Amino acid sequence: MRFTALVIATLAATVTARNCGFKIAPCPTGQECIPKDPKCTDLNRCLGTCRRPAPVKEYQACGGNVRPPLPDCAKGTTCRDDPRLPGCGMACDRQGICIPDNAPQCGGFAGFECPEGSGLECYDLPNDDCDPEDGGNDCIGVCLKPLPK
Repeated sequence: MRFTALVIATLAATVTARNCGFKIAPCPTGQECIPKDPKCTDLNRCLGTCRRPAPVKEYQACGGNVRPPLPDCAKGTTCRDDPRLPGCGMACDRQGICIPDNAPQCGGFAGFECPEGSGLECYDLPNDDCDPEDGGNDCIGVCLKPLPK
């Protein structure tokens, strides 16, 4: 049984790693051609493999007890615990994220929602001493891009 599962997993991996470059057919939607030779700058002249692109980090990492230390947040952003992740955040040496100072607010007494069609979701604003889980029904939140699933 294990051998069969291994064979199926190996076949699935080979099916998804399709060759590209050298003017071969383009990669499937949602994938990009990554050169097999890091020195290749023209995929019409070298071989590559179709792969999903690495997820783009929407927010710079900051804080936490990491070595070397992470750079300071850019002007117009503030280092806060990442409200998209459970736990105690930077207090437990986890990295935070640089949240834009002008990020849309949500929740609160009026129940504001994130801008329609923005792809943003409402998260409890960390480090504001207001906890919706502990009687803070009117806590203001912040609209952020959700973590990739």
